[in-house]
Amino acid sequence: MTASSLSDRIEEVTADGWRIVRERGVDMILSAYYMSYNHQLFDKCLPEMDIFWASSIASPDGRHANALYISEESPVKRRYIVLDENLNSMFPLERLCLLHEMVHVRLEPISGHGDEFIAEFKRVLDANRWEVLGCIDEPMPRE
Repeated sequence: MTASSLSDRIEEVTADGWRIVRERGVDMILSAYYMSYNHQLFDKCLPEMDIFWASSIASPDGRHANALYISEESPVKRRYIVLDENLNSMFPLERLCLLHEMVHVRLEPISGHGDEFIAEFKRVLDANRWEVLGCIDEPMPRE
């Protein structure tokens, strides 16, 4: 992965050709949601993860992505999740995208959106009653 400075942003290109222009600083609110969802929905099995807003996430063929999980297998040897900054004003879509990327983290090294991904994403949404609007660390209702 190569990186270059763009003032308060970093441009990175992964070995497989993804081009990311992201904020330098971690987003503390998204990070708090990551930790909360990890605790509530993933039994704390996901690793610590930096979460960033990105002004651009482009696939090798130039298509735009809303979010992306950068694996520890990348040349930078650092995991993180980026979300398109346009999602910042599309509540609760940013949280759904975060959960989507967290499923990729959970299933690593399996990639793509096959049956295993769909089953795990459905499990996460069902476990949270498809509710992504709740407060951080709000107790989940018990039946």
